Amino acid sequence: MAVVDADSTWTQPVKGGRWRGLSALSEAFSYEGQRLTIWSPMLLVLGIWAYFALLREPPTWLSIPLSVVCAIAALWGRLHLAARICAIIVLGFSAAQLRTQWVHTPLLRAYSPNQIITGTVADIDVRSRQRFTLILEVQEAAKLPEAEKPRRVFITVTGKHQPPQVGEVVRLNADLAPLPRPAQPGAFDYGRQLYFQSVGAVGRSKSGVEVVSKSPAWRFVIRRAFHNLRVSIGERVKAAIPGPLGSFADALITGERATIPRAMNESLQSSGLFHILSISGLHMALVAGGAFWSIRAGLALSPRLDLLYPIKKWSAVFAIFVGLLYMLLADSGAATERSFIMIAVVFFSVLVDRPALSMHNLALAAVLILLWSPEQALAASFQMSFMAVMGLAAFFQWWQKTVPQQTLGMTRSFTATYGRKFMLFILASLATSLVAGILSGIPAAHHFGRLAPYGVAANALALPIVSLIVMPAAMASVLFMPLGLEGVPLRVMGWGLQAVMQISDWVASWPGAGLRLPLLAKSVAAPLALAMAFLLLPAGRLRWLAAPFAVAAIVFHFTSSEKPVLLVDERAGNVAVWTNQGLVPALPKQASATVSRWLLQAGDDGGFKNAHQRLAWTCSSTLCEARQGGVTLAFLLKQPSSFIKCPKADIVASQEPLRRRCSGKLVTVDRFDVWRNGAYAIFTNGKVMHSKGEQGDRPWVYQPRARMK
Repeated sequence: MAVVDADSTWTQPVKGGRWRGLSALSEAFSYEGQRLTIWSPMLLVLGIWAYFALLREPPTWLSIPLSVVCAIAALWGRLHLAARICAIIVLGFSAAQLRTQWVHTPLLRAYSPNQIITGTVADIDVRSRQRFTLILEVQEAAKLPEAEKPRRVFITVTGKHQPPQVGEVVRLNADLAPLPRPAQPGAFDYGRQLYFQSVGAVGRSKSGVEVVSKSPAWRFVIRRAFHNLRVSIGERVKAAIPGPLGSFADALITGERATIPRAMNESLQSSGLFHILSISGLHMALVAGGAFWSIRAGLALSPRLDLLYPIKKWSAVFAIFVGLLYMLLADSGAATERSFIMIAVVFFSVLVDRPALSMHNLALAAVLILLWSPEQALAASFQMSFMAVMGLAAFFQWWQKTVPQQTLGMTRSFTATYGRKFMLFILASLATSLVAGILSGIPAAHHFGRLAPYGVAANALALPIVSLIVMPAAMASVLFMPLGLEGVPLRVMGWGLQAVMQISDWVASWPGAGLRLPLLAKSVAAPLALAMAFLLLPAGRLRWLAAPFAVAAIVFHFTSSEKPVLLVDERAGNVAVWTNQGLVPALPKQASATVSRWLLQAGDDGGFKNAHQRLAWTCSSTLCEARQGGVTLAFLLKQPSSFIKCPKADIVASQEPLRRRCSGKLVTVDRFDVWRNGAYAIFTNGKVMHSKGEQGDRPWVYQPRARMK
């Protein structure tokens, strides 16, 4: 038998030649079983993915006992390794189901205009001076059926209205609609994301917001205080740094990104610096890490404190507290919460004398996040941050073994010693940017279809400015605001951000920057992510298991690339045909938001107007026709009378109900079909997919009903 040591090397020969490979593999699994904590996040994610992949909801009564049994089995060390692995996977499955039951809300099933809604402002997001959004906890909605009265509604308010305060009870008149469905079968499900915030309907206010009560409930007191503080800080930041850079600075301090100009967003995305805008691991590490370093350096000035007291642990406690305050101030949602949990785990490791940056810390933070909000396993920000940190932790473990730090001081030359330290620092910085970019690029390609090929260069130039100038100045400005002395640090912050934007604009102007690609399919992205996990997490021979997952991703990529010949909007407002030039919508203005999402899904950033100018459709006042892939397509527009002249076509789509008055040779889709099933994708062989078929019968999928008169 081979012997497994702490460094995961197998040096002794295995007896029995024909069984040697199986024996070595068995020992590799046995060794990794001792590191099951590191593998737990991936196993939980597999269980969560399995839950969300179902087309029907499993029995709800199973979730609680199943969770308890699986948690005990996962922690019971005497249980067989295979059983513990299965228990963790099933625990992820049952945790996702429990979370679904916890956030459950009735869903609105039909468009409901002129609804008088009374509710408590749970959250508010000011997008501009004339637009803000509210999440209301519904107290009263008299015209809605009781079975469809949601716990929360998402309302957009436009016009010159004064935004209410968090915790206030307000009344407004709004047109409500069911949760949005995917723009095309298998696309991003924004309705599911809203459901996990207990939102059951969306709408638009038809008037201003009337404040019924200004006294907040106790659970909103702290939230309101931090919201008001956030607004006050944002106003003072923008007063000191005018223009778009002020919005950039506000985003870094308070998390408010709504007022950032589109051109700035595009530049940061193309250069690979967009992650700077999101308050996540980088910002939390700089803020909490800066607090840790500052307090420790200050306490170390006293020799007595330094020698007799654990000032490092004191500093770690202070850093956790600062990180908590930053999370409450920024309130950027799940990304900020995840970052705080991870940084808190890092500093907790300092308190218990453990290595700060390690796979175990990452695994612990990820397990806490996945058990508390399992839906984050589907979120782009969690996937990108987890993959990036996993890559960085593996890289630094390799770096510490490959580049022994004790050799740095062997040379007698002071210049050579510190020159080598500086070169190693630069090399490590470039390598970390490259590793983080590659790992986070997999979920980025799946969710956004955008790659930044020059991200390493942009980050190498910009991150030192962010780390050494921008974020320290941001911290100083917040500390000096109570004294009214924030002007100088904010100006310094503005200079730093100006330099960052100059770098971003320069890199974004390079050929091929901001590369737009078709979204990476789930069947490709998932095996790629698992391949990276098996490459980075094992300590030995199990790394070879990354190869079959990588091969599977390549095979799926080339075998599942069939494109539909026709896409139909969920309201039949517009259709688009696939051509050699790309997607071509039939109508120039209708359903522009949906068509724009289709174009982004296809990796086409030419825009709606350019797409419509491509040649494919021939339209009259009542009919649009096209031919593609050997089939004829017809799109019937709204008719001025009840008479319909049925075209001879293989595939027929209609803006109106056809009621069997017209049909295509292969497929027919009318207004009733999309009302029941959402958006359609139709293939040349007559295969049909629709959004509801891909979503399944799940708690966040509503069953439509006719409008109430």
